[in-house]
Amino acid sequence: MSPAFKPFPVPSLEPRLADLLPEQGSFELQHDQPGKTHDWHRHDLDEELLIIAGEALLFWVESDGGYRGRHCPPGTWITLPAGTCHGSVAGSEGAVYMIRPKGGRTAVTTFLAPTEHPYPTPRFTRAGA
Repeated sequence: MSPAFKPFPVPSLEPRLADLLPEQGSFELQHDQPGKTHDWHRHDLDEELLIIAGEALLFWVESDGGYRGRHCPPGTWITLPAGTCHGSVAGSEGAVYMIRPKGGRTAVTTFLAPTEHPYPTPRFTRAGA
């Protein structure tokens, strides 16, 4: 087998989006369908997220063990410290967002078993938690 090559028009990269790229390394562009749930998990790296389109509910456990949730419309910039136990649910129109792990490295993601969930997984709501 050999790779296939073909010409493809290069899309423009808006300057503001280019500014969000890590100095070196990669980022992830995520597209979640309506209601898509990323259940309780944590990462080994700090991550930054930008909601580009649609909306999501981000939920997490505070350092004191308390539950928090927040509605995140387009333009919401989120900073998640490494080890934060969190998850998300996409809104009724889905969500498109960028994930930029610290240093452009690939984060190791650890999903919690349902028996280890610190709180029930919420449904999407604009009011958050």
